[in-house]
Amino acid sequence: MAARARGPLRLLLALSVLLVPGPSAAAAKLNIPKVLLPFTRSTRVNFTLEASEGCYRWSSTRPEVASIEPLGPNEHQCSQKAVVQARLTQPARLTSIIFAEDITTGQVLRCDAIVDLIHGIQIVSTTRELYLEDSPLELKIQALDSEGNTFSTLAGLVFDWTIVKDTEANGFSDSHNALRILTFLESTYIPPSYISEMEQAAKQGDTILVSGMKTGSSKLKARIQEAVYKSVHPAEVRLLILENILLNPAYDVYLLVGTSIDYKVQKIRQGEITELSMPSDQYELQLQNSVPSPEGDPAEPVAVLAQDTSRVTAVQLGQSSLVLGHRSIRMQGASRLPNSTIYVVEPGYLGFMVHPGDRWVLETGRLYAITIEVFDRFSNKVFLSDNIRIEAVLPAEFFEVLSSSQNGSYHQVRAIQRGQTTIHAALTSVVDQDGGVHVLQVPVWNQQEVDIHIPITLYPSILTFPWQPKTGTYQYTIKAHGGSGNFSWSSSSYVVATVTVKGVMTTGSDTGLSIIQAHDIQNPLHFGEMKVYVIEPSSMEFAPCQVEARLGQTLELPLRISGLMPGGANEVVTLSDCSHFDLTVEVENQGVFQTLPGRLPPGPEYCSGVRVRAETQGSTTLLVSYTYGHIHLSARVTIAAYLPLKAVDPSSVAVVTLGSSKEMLFEGGPQPWVLEPSKFFRNVTSEDTDSISLALLGPPASRNYQQHWILVTCQALGEQVIALSVGNRPSITNSFPVVEHAVVKSVCAEPSRLTLTPVYASPQLDLSCPLLQQNKQVVPVSSHRNPLLDLAAYDPQGRQFDNFSSLSIQWESTRPLLASIEPDQPLQLVSQDDGSGQKKLHGLQAISVHQASGTTAISATATGYQQSHLKAARAKQPHESPVSVSASVELILVEDVRVSPEEVTIYNHPGVQAELHVREGSGYFFLNTSTTDVIKVVYQEAQGIAMVHPLLPGSSTVMIHDLCLAFPAPARAVVYVSNIQELYIRVVDKVEIGKAVKAYVRVLDFYKKPFLAKYFAFMDLKLRAASQIVTLVALDEALDNYTTTFLVHGMAIGQTSLSASVTDKAGQRVSSTPQQIEVFPPFRLIPRKVTLIIGAMMQITSEGGPQPQSNILFSISNESVAAVSSSGLVHGLTIGNGSVLGVVQAVDAETGKIIIVSQDRVEVEVLQLCAVRIHAPITRMRTGTQMPVYITGITNNQSPFSFGNAVPGLTFHWSVTKRDILDLRGRHHEASIQLPSQYNFAMNVHGRLKGRTRLRVVVKALDTTAGQLHGLAKELSDEIQIQVFEKLRLLNPEIEAEQILMSPNSFIKLQTNRDGAAALSYRVLDGPEKVPVVHIDEKGFLVSGPVIGMSTVEVIAQEPFGANQTIIVAVKVSPVSYLRISMSPVLHTQHKEALVALPLGMTVTFTVHFHDNLGDIFHAHNSVLNFATNRDDFVQVGKGAANNTCIVRTISVGLTLLSVWDAEHLGLSDYVPLPVLHAISPELSGAVVVGDVLCLATVLISLEGDSRSHSLVLCGRLPSPALEQHSPVQFPAIVDMSCVCTV
Repeated sequence: MAARARGPLRLLLALSVLLVPGPSAAAAKLNIPKVLLPFTRSTRVNFTLEASEGCYRWSSTRPEVASIEPLGPNEHQCSQKAVVQARLTQPARLTSIIFAEDITTGQVLRCDAIVDLIHGIQIVSTTRELYLEDSPLELKIQALDSEGNTFSTLAGLVFDWTIVKDTEANGFSDSHNALRILTFLESTYIPPSYISEMEQAAKQGDTILVSGMKTGSSKLKARIQEAVYKSVHPAEVRLLILENILLNPAYDVYLLVGTSIDYKVQKIRQGEITELSMPSDQYELQLQNSVPSPEGDPAEPVAVLAQDTSRVTAVQLGQSSLVLGHRSIRMQGASRLPNSTIYVVEPGYLGFMVHPGDRWVLETGRLYAITIEVFDRFSNKVFLSDNIRIEAVLPAEFFEVLSSSQNGSYHQVRAIQRGQTTIHAALTSVVDQDGGVHVLQVPVWNQQEVDIHIPITLYPSILTFPWQPKTGTYQYTIKAHGGSGNFSWSSSSYVVATVTVKGVMTTGSDTGLSIIQAHDIQNPLHFGEMKVYVIEPSSMEFAPCQVEARLGQTLELPLRISGLMPGGANEVVTLSDCSHFDLTVEVENQGVFQTLPGRLPPGPEYCSGVRVRAETQGSTTLLVSYTYGHIHLSARVTIAAYLPLKAVDPSSVAVVTLGSSKEMLFEGGPQPWVLEPSKFFRNVTSEDTDSISLALLGPPASRNYQQHWILVTCQALGEQVIALSVGNRPSITNSFPVVEHAVVKSVCAEPSRLTLTPVYASPQLDLSCPLLQQNKQVVPVSSHRNPLLDLAAYDPQGRQFDNFSSLSIQWESTRPLLASIEPDQPLQLVSQDDGSGQKKLHGLQAISVHQASGTTAISATATGYQQSHLKAARAKQPHESPVSVSASVELILVEDVRVSPEEVTIYNHPGVQAELHVREGSGYFFLNTSTTDVIKVVYQEAQGIAMVHPLLPGSSTVMIHDLCLAFPAPARAVVYVSNIQELYIRVVDKVEIGKAVKAYVRVLDFYKKPFLAKYFAFMDLKLRAASQIVTLVALDEALDNYTTTFLVHGMAIGQTSLSASVTDKAGQRVSSTPQQIEVFPPFRLIPRKVTLIIGAMMQITSEGGPQPQSNILFSISNESVAAVSSSGLVHGLTIGNGSVLGVVQAVDAETGKIIIVSQDRVEVEVLQLCAVRIHAPITRMRTGTQMPVYITGITNNQSPFSFGNAVPGLTFHWSVTKRDILDLRGRHHEASIQLPSQYNFAMNVHGRLKGRTRLRVVVKALDTTAGQLHGLAKELSDEIQIQVFEKLRLLNPEIEAEQILMSPNSFIKLQTNRDGAAALSYRVLDGPEKVPVVHIDEKGFLVSGPVIGMSTVEVIAQEPFGANQTIIVAVKVSPVSYLRISMSPVLHTQHKEALVALPLGMTVTFTVHFHDNLGDIFHAHNSVLNFATNRDDFVQVGKGAANNTCIVRTISVGLTLLSVWDAEHLGLSDYVPLPVLHAISPELSGAVVVGDVLCLATVLISLEGDSRSHSLVLCGRLPSPALEQHSPVQFPAIVDMSCVCTV
């Protein structure tokens, strides 16, 4: 057993080590570390374990001792609480460990559950005394084990509680009747849940309630009902039940000597306090433990008690105890009754207290109770009896004393005035029972400062706001008056309204009532309040207001929005603020009023409103609506806008002569109210109705109340003020109408002076003629137009008369022959605007001029009034005749002004200016322009020149107004100001190098017109070339006034472009379109000298010149010597000399003229052959080699070109003396062509055997009369000797020794049959003392130098299989001695017969071979060959694939001579004939039509030898039959061999 027991013990120890949490363990804890549970059999005792946080899985190490069940496990099978239950079946003390593991953190908590037997029980309570009808007492049982440990819970264990007889009651009443056991169900207290369950099952647990029934003692016993605990002694407790006796006052009392206090004994019964009459048979009061002060008399008591009145009187300083005791001896000591200590003290100081509020900040009109208290020196409050005397001073101006106590310690007052004051009080004496007054030796006094304020009132007292969905929509600052000025604000309902510490109220989120209170911080008892209603709006209307506004003014239209007060009383109130309503404002007639942003702030009679500004005259309806949820409100009002009423004519004063009238014009003012037009009125008044007559013009039916006309007629001299009132009378819809007023002055006076001025045709020019100021009344006028004179009248104050039609005017002229007043042109009275809106009457008199220059004076005189006017106006006759007034003007008759030029274009640049010359006229001018921003004009009066300065691009008309002449229109000059639109360059697009052409540049304006060249200096005109192949020089010469000239000099061959650029006013560069120009090489005719015999032909070709080359015009200086065709073909005619001129022309793009671009001249010589020479490059040649020979004349110029194609021709006959040494062959022999003798001016010789032989040629003339040979000889001959030698060979061993032949400065790439298969290396084997003539690199490139000689090259091939192969080859560097032409391909015929010419339409290749002085062919050379023909109309010659080849295509029948030469090495040349004939038969010379079938034949066969001798069909397409102009057609002379096919 011992061994088995140690095993689990070790396990538990190990677990305990593992489960001890470290210092960093989580904060989760269990509610108890150990649980002690009682052993039971019939019931199960439970205990709840709870963790502070987390979710745990619970387990028990010994479930048979104590089990664990989670409470409310979740889906993770974990919980925060679990129930531990004792499961032990045998009485013993055993322990089980409860573990709780956190499913998240893994933390493990532990609790020890111990199950043991109950050894004893006891009853615990908070007191052992109960008072009758007091709250019940809870009794609880504690259970202990054998070691005295308290069990954690007895929940569920059944107990028996009984009231037993108390044997030790000592005569107390029956305990069964004194105590009662209550259940928790009968009480108002909440028991543990298991007690409630047990009480429902009629069982008693470990906790009960008891209450007292009557006074006495009672004993209570409790025992365990479980059978296993029969031997456990019951628990007992004794309880004492007492009456609830009170002593009043129950606190310690402080008295002054000579003062007293009355005590009362009270008891509580059935919740009420009743007083016991003393003395009583149950209780008595006693003074005990009297302790006098050290200075007191020990024989005397500190205080005495009167038993009949229960009054205690203080005798001397000290202290004594007042005790309430039982008279019954049995009750004495059984309970503790109330007692009190009485202290007799000296007064220390006075204190003040005010009620209500206990703050010395009071409010007028309120009632207060002021209490003066006495304290000892230890601040203990002294009981104030009625026999003390306190004298208090309450200022009467601040307080109204309503009542006061006998001892002066209590005063009921009313505060009557605001301000600050002080209350004074003093304790002076004590009155004894006999009435004696004992004055204190040192009176105790004090004072209290008091602040009195007026009551707090809040303004406004009621605020009503509409409910809005957004919290805090409305704010209102509540004003508080009164109090100390420092308030704390509160709201009774924060969902309705809130208030800040500064009294700013904000509406909340709900409807209802909120009472806002402002409490005085110095005395919160004082407060003011107001009510805030948040309600739903129910109606909307506009408050009565002004609905008419002058333009520009703002109308404020207040809104009233009402709602129903909460409470169901149907009381309608106006909202205080609705400025945050989302109002929709609509104006019926747009444009009359403009709605202004924002809303009116709330006012006393309205909650918000809208503001509108009058924009245009008219009336409209303004609709304001509000919609939110189920609330729909709207209101409309009619508003009107009007122009301000003002006097238009006159603006202030009207002046008329007697008998004249003035139509006064007023504009604006309110219009008739649209809803009640009948309320509209207009009133006009004057000061004296007898002096003037007033008439309001305009019929009412017109309804045009915008203008108000008043006819004022002068009836008597004097001044009057005339007033006009316009408006509407009040109506229902226009409660506050607007009335506008305007006043003017009417003056009726006599004229004091007259003025005469000419009338100009440009009334917009408010300028006067300077002559009027200089010469006084001297006015120049045109001698070609009748001027108008303006007559005006002025009163003595200098005011011009508005109307002087009643005056009688007479006119005169000093020189009627120059200007006169005609009777048929009377004075015209015209009302004219003076520029300020005032209408003035002007007298216009036409003066007749007679086209003569001179000076005359015109006068006008007012002699009086016209009586007809006075009578019609009912005017009063003046007492005195009016003074005669007159005016005159002197007229100078001159010619009209002119300007030149009348049109000019200028460049838009600040430095540019143009001159306009002004002539004739009066000499006094005003210049203006049709536009203000295009040009600026400055007139220089001394020179008579108008300087025009450009400002902006455009056109403007300069108008010259003659200030002193009246003429129909000003002189005009149109000025065009333009920016640079484009640049134009004119230049010949071809210039020969070294020569120059001229380039012309123009700058065009916006109208495509050229600017003047003098403006180019402001444009920074530059001409640039795109490259340096030309140079540009500006020339001073001018083609015209619009062009600048540059000299373009060709410096290098090529093409470039010329571009002109300028800088505009803004600094931007403007460039022209690039003009292409070609610098071409010098135009040269080739050959430089043409040498021909009679009948020979040679074509002059050209090199250089512009490309592509234009047509060259040829001409000859001596047409009798030779003729030249348009293609440059020169034909020799007679012996002589001449020159051929070749001209290259071009067309000038602007002028269309033909200009000569370049020209050249060649010399032409026509001669006779005096002798011939055989041209052989070498005379010693090796066997097996070839050499070309040809015939020349006796000079170098007499080449085969000079005679090879002469007509009639020459024949050439060649021969050798030894045919076995030289083989003589014709040219093209290698191509199977055997040329006839007339073409054999050149031959090939082939060295066959060694030896010497002579080569001879005979040239014969076919027609000696042609004069082609000198002296009309029939033939000419020549002969040379040629040596042929053998080639060096090795006979032993008999091998071929080869070498590489290169010309100087040439290269060749060596190739072997092992390239790519073996590794090749190359080197030159010459020794160090010998400079090699060639070099070779690692890739096999062999390069010769300028030195001739021999070198040796080694080529080594390293095979991949290990073998090496070596080649050593000699390289010879030698100069080229001659070149030779050969032709391919070989032409085959059917019967092997040789052709005598090249077939027409065939393409052949000519290859040039280079030979050294031994006749060997070069493997590499550096020659650059040139090919040329004597004419280009029979064959086409082109470059071949290699440098030494050319391609020749035969295109026409005839003879062409081909020459090849090396330009760097003179003498390296060769000539061959190229005769062309048809190879297809028959020759077609007639016409054929479309559709004809032609059967053709040829002797040529293919290269493979196939016969083609049978019929052939022409496969080439002829022109379409639909083209009639091509049918019938002449069959072309050329038949291409590629178009021959077998039928």
